[in-house]
Amino acid sequence: MRTRFLFPALLIGLVACSSSPEATAPPSAAAPSAEAITVSVADFMIDPSELEASGPTVSFEVTNDGPTPHNLTVRDEADEVVMATADLSVGESETVSAELEPGTYTIFCSLAGHESLGMSGTLTVSGS
Repeated sequence: MRTRFLFPALLIGLVACSSSPEATAPPSAAAPSAEAITVSVADFMIDPSELEASGPTVSFEVTNDGPTPHNLTVRDEADEVVMATADLSVGESETVSAELEPGTYTIFCSLAGHESLGMSGTLTVSGS
């Protein structure tokens, strides 16, 4: 009969311990968060198209303000994609972050033909 009460008591104890303030990481252990740069994508533009950020963490809050799906993609000087949002429908937003080295990057919409229609720009990342 005692064992029927032991399991619920252990379960309650585990829940109580896991939700205590001591069980969470101290604020100093959290990763630093960068201020997100607000970017709008629409037919067929990125606003603003010239961006500056200080690294190493770079964040964008991207909103699709046009009727066509778009994304924001970032590629480095070696043409490697280093950051991208999902394809966003009208009114959708997404925040993305990445660790970027100082340098110049291309921002663009990677959907077929969108970059050639003017959905491109430059991101300049300086050291922290």
